[in-house]
Amino acid sequence: MPFLFFLSYCGDDGRGGYVSDFYDDLRDEIRRRTTEAEEDIGFQYVDMQEGTLWRDTVSESLGSCRVFVPLYSPRYFRARFCGQEWGIFAERQRRYEQQHGHAPELIVPVLWEDVFADGPGLIPKIADDIWAKNESLAGPYLTSGMRKLVQHKTRYRDEYHDVVERIAGVIIRAAGQYPLPVSPGPIDFDTAPDVFQPDGCESVSAALQQRPGETSGGGPRHVHLVVAAPTAAEAAQKRTNVDCYGRRSEDWMPYLPAAAKPVVRYAMTVADEQDLTPHPVGVSDGLSTLLEEAESAGELVVLLVDAWATCIPAYADVLRPYDDRLYGNCAVLLPWNPTDEESKAQIPALVESVVSLFKKNARIPHPTFRGSLHSLDEFKQALREVLIKTQSFVFEQHPVPELVNAGAFVARPQLEGPGEA
Repeated sequence: MPFLFFLSYCGDDGRGGYVSDFYDDLRDEIRRRTTEAEEDIGFQYVDMQEGTLWRDTVSESLGSCRVFVPLYSPRYFRARFCGQEWGIFAERQRRYEQQHGHAPELIVPVLWEDVFADGPGLIPKIADDIWAKNESLAGPYLTSGMRKLVQHKTRYRDEYHDVVERIAGVIIRAAGQYPLPVSPGPIDFDTAPDVFQPDGCESVSAALQQRPGETSGGGPRHVHLVVAAPTAAEAAQKRTNVDCYGRRSEDWMPYLPAAAKPVVRYAMTVADEQDLTPHPVGVSDGLSTLLEEAESAGELVVLLVDAWATCIPAYADVLRPYDDRLYGNCAVLLPWNPTDEESKAQIPALVESVVSLFKKNARIPHPTFRGSLHSLDEFKQALREVLIKTQSFVFEQHPVPELVNAGAFVARPQLEGPGEA
């Protein structure tokens, strides 16, 4: 069953939970006034489970939803991802107009933050024209925007509920008036134009535009899988059991005996599953250059780190520059085998070594810095999640989070069960 409406918004606007609160209230109002099943009323990203193949999920929802609800804000019109969402839905409207001779009015805008205060011309014409057709919705919250009404629901209770009811009514009437057909075939999100750009408005079926900072063949469809693990000979300097190591860093098999393949091979499978091109490599003195070039090209980097490697000076020196700054396009995963008795006996020292090396990432804690991955399944799921987060960062150009309370650690990366670290 197609969703009744698709909520389109910039990821930055979703911070603080206000978008989610508005979405829940709007969905509840529509559920109260219709016979729609609750699970079929609305779609928004927060409902997506971690590990979801988000490109396919978003494309399918845009290709079948009945009404498109964009949240206007200064950031919304600068986000390529949002312009692509609008373009995919607009293409369905164009096909409807060709078949029926009139344009369906199925885009219902919501003023999330004021985009008109500094005069006309600051938002794309395609969005300005749509707003002009829905100006009656602007009255109660034109001076504040919906975000402020949600943030201060108690103070603006009557005004807020009035606007939500009116928006819900417009969505319900539009969905009933224009039976928009589902897209005839699969939608390739990556080839959808950004209609907020001048050349994107010329045709919603235009060719793929190069993303900011992305060189030909690069971008967030490529991921560098960097293995930071010692060779068997190097590991023997610190520990007795070196069965999980080989002649190269990439030979590291942390989940022996349960999983008898190098962990990077499992990571490559997950990357392929996420429609990403993997580039496996052992960590080297060139890591800093790789990080800088990947950030410039909009490519992803995942460091697969053996806690024992952080105790070996040669590896610690190579990894240390990673923590000099917080990379939104990068992630760190620390596989941990709970059946490795030698590692369990050294938990305090290993945790201290990891925390000392990754001070900034361990302090936040960074959402893409993941330890305590006790099994291959946990590792795969964590990798899926960080790939989604880093891709989202690159697509929407999120600012890197700032350090908070720089003088103290908030949390330590747990390598074993509660209380062990």
